Amino acid sequence: MFSFLRRDNSLSNVDKVYGIIVDQSRQPIFYSELLIPDNIDGRFDVLSLHMFFIFSRLKNEEQIAADFSQSLFDTMFVDMDQSLREMGVGDLSVGKRVKDMGKALLGRIEAYDNAFSAEYSDIEDTIVRNIYRGEPPHFNQIRRLIKYSKGTIENLALIKKEEILHANFSFTQAI
Repeated sequence: MFSFLRRDNSLSNVDKVYGIIVDQSRQPIFYSELLIPDNIDGRFDVLSLHMFFIFSRLKNEEQIAADFSQSLFDTMFVDMDQSLREMGVGDLSVGKRVKDMGKALLGRIEAYDNAFSAEYSDIEDTIVRNIYRGEPPHFNQIRRLIKYSKGTIENLALIKKEEILHANFSFTQAI
């Protein structure tokens, strides 16, 4: 009775998965050693990269994975809305900022999807444009971030979809 009021069990771990993504994207190494700007834009960019990793892993799975990904996307933007409000962004501009962030995330996901695919290997330019906003640090940091990204994609490919949907996974250690 009233089954339409219960959240689908397959989506019950979305908040946990989002928490894993957020925790990983907040690792100090991204900002201290890989020299990603430690500001709202830099943190959004690292979060976006990690969201891409999960979306990419779940992309070719069954409908349940697509539903999970959509719920994960929605969770991120509820969090973005709340965070902007907590930072004092006015109510009238929050919606526009969140909408712009959504477009930015979708653009980054498409760019990363192309960059990390076999057909297109311009990973460095994509990382510089999307993570470092066109201001690259030393080549070593870019290389390390690319190595980390490739390793994360490879490791997530080895994890069963169910493990991700049940928040029973971890990311590669940042290097």
